[in-house]
Formats: sequence, structure tokens, C-alpha cells
Amino acid sequence: MSRKRFTEEQIADFLRQVKEGVTDKELCEKYAFSMSTLRRWKGLHDSAIRNKLKKMETTAAVVYLGIIVVSVLLAIFSRQAGGLLFIFLMPGYCIYYIAQFRKTSGAFVSRDNAVVSRAGLGASNAFYWFSWLFVILFILFTAYMIWRQFIFL
Repeated sequence: MSRKRFTEEQIADFLRQVKEGVTDKELCEKYAFSMSTLRRWKGLHDSAIRNKLKKMETTAAVVYLGIIVVSVLLAIFSRQAGGLLFIFLMPGYCIYYIAQFRKTSGAFVSRDNAVVSRAGLGASNAFYWFSWLFVILFILFTAYMIWRQFIFL
């Protein structure tokens, strides 16, 4: 096998430059490689990120299901303990998942297209939107409970 001309770090730097707005043509001319090589690198990078996002979504499904099952079982045997587990674990994991998804998908697209990558057609991000919905509902519920405490003192 022949020696590679560019290291993985150099290739990552080329892709970062493209993400920041340097045109493909300028980059190819500056570093003396072909457009097809750059397209191949982009394809390899894109598929790696897609695989990572799919793995994250699979992990999220297992974690969400686990939290819900444990919470329901604890609620059956001890109402208060099940509710407490659900209240603290679910929003915490939702916020963690949102942060990880944004970080990973941010590596996939330029800043200008970040919203499109998370909301566009074909975007596989059901748990991302579920996490946002759950966090927002949790905040609203918490605000309502605090408001209710102050009103009925």
C-alpha cells in the first residue's frame, strides 16, 4: 500500500476550511489535490457523522425506554420514589442528548445550514425534538407549580 500524501489531521483541516466557506476550487488549487479527492473525503466524513448520529439515536431510545420502565415500576411499588427518579433523570438526559446531538451535527454542516440539518427533510432526529419538547414541558410544569405555590399561600 502506498504512503498517503496527507495525514488525517490535514484532511480534517481541509474539511474545516470548506465548512468555513473556502471554495472547493481554491482549496484544491492551494494544496494540489483533485476535486474528486475532496468529494471522496467529504463523503467519508459525512457517512461517519451520520453513523455517529444513528448510534446516538439508538442509545437514546434505550435510555429513554429504560428511564420510563424503571420510573413506572417504582411508581407501582412506591409512588414518590418513581416520580422523583423520573423528574430528575429524564430532563437531565434530555439536555445531555440535545447538547451531544448539536455538537455532532455541527461537525456535519456549516453554521449557516445547522437549522436545516436538524429540521430538514430526511433528518432523522425524532429524539432530538422529543428531548426539546420534554425539556420545555418540564420547565412549564415547574413554573406552573412554583406559581401555584405562591398564589395559594
